[in-house]
Amino acid sequence: MSSSVVESHKNHLSQPMVAICVLVGVNALWGFSFPVMKSLNLQMEHTLDLSSNEISTQLRLAFSAGMIGLRFLFATILLSIFCPRLVRMATRAEWKAGCVVGLLFYFGLILQVMGLATIPASRSGFLTSLTAVFTPLFTAMLFRKFPSINVILGIVMALTGVSVLTGFFVIDQRGIQIASDAMSRWTLGDTLTTIGAVLFTGQLMLVDYYGSRLNTAAITPGMFLVVTIASLITFVSLHSLSLPANNEACQSPIAFWSSLFFQPIFFGIVCFLAVFCSIFAFLGMNKYQPYISAVQASVIYSTEPVFASIWALFLPTSRGLLASRFGYANEIVSLPLFLGGFLILLANIIALWPRQQKAPPVTA
Repeated sequence: MSSSVVESHKNHLSQPMVAICVLVGVNALWGFSFPVMKSLNLQMEHTLDLSSNEISTQLRLAFSAGMIGLRFLFATILLSIFCPRLVRMATRAEWKAGCVVGLLFYFGLILQVMGLATIPASRSGFLTSLTAVFTPLFTAMLFRKFPSINVILGIVMALTGVSVLTGFFVIDQRGIQIASDAMSRWTLGDTLTTIGAVLFTGQLMLVDYYGSRLNTAAITPGMFLVVTIASLITFVSLHSLSLPANNEACQSPIAFWSSLFFQPIFFGIVCFLAVFCSIFAFLGMNKYQPYISAVQASVIYSTEPVFASIWALFLPTSRGLLASRFGYANEIVSLPLFLGGFLILLANIIALWPRQQKAPPVTA
């Protein structure tokens, strides 16, 4: 066997390992964003002097869209400055693919951010990780195949984990039983986050689909651009209609939203999310996910809530990025969180255990 063939074989074997390491790092960054985005929601409540229940869904949607729009506008500008070749060399097909992936991601993210207003960051992370169970289920439905025993078992276990996590089942000295107020334990935030997970599943499956057809790193500019445009359209449509009733201090919508978005600390955090949780994370995801299957990627993405929970244990009251007035009480490892989260993670592993071979993706 020639040295060139051996080297090619080694590269082929090493790429999946590199992809795994990169995707784990991506999930660490995404996990970091959960408590950070929750703190931004709380900052809005603090600035408006309103409780979470007093803020309308319309105002929450406008705020979420504006925050996402700023984040990805900044990310798009930086990507154009520091990766001009990636933007310039992207083909029409790659721009189109980026737009489709970006739309799914936008709607999933805005639902996730809105949900974070009413549920803990760790809970949001575990509900988002249901993507790992949805992926093989939707794949089976798409190709009209009966789900495997592993997938069925994973779904049952995931539903059990969600039930424990959200308080539908409670644990006391008498064991595990249905809570007396079980139906009220499931909140609007849980619903929004779960729907967001469905949309993230579609995004993940599309990246896998395009992996063997396009240079998936080149879909990132289109993805960022369409998220920016969709966010700004949503925000502009709602920016004046969603003002709270007590908006007496601000004489105009511009003054009102400027008081929220252009505080130095707030804007700095959004820029941090743009650089690390958007540019670095999505370039890593779009470039390296195609080296493994969508099913394998879903297993790795199931580590996102673990990172979210770890960050939420100490980040909120830290003196670093969030600063004191952005902080909130650190989350604690409660029994429902531990048991429910463990069941969801185990469900992901069981549902996605079979490893599939993946052909190398198209590269530039």
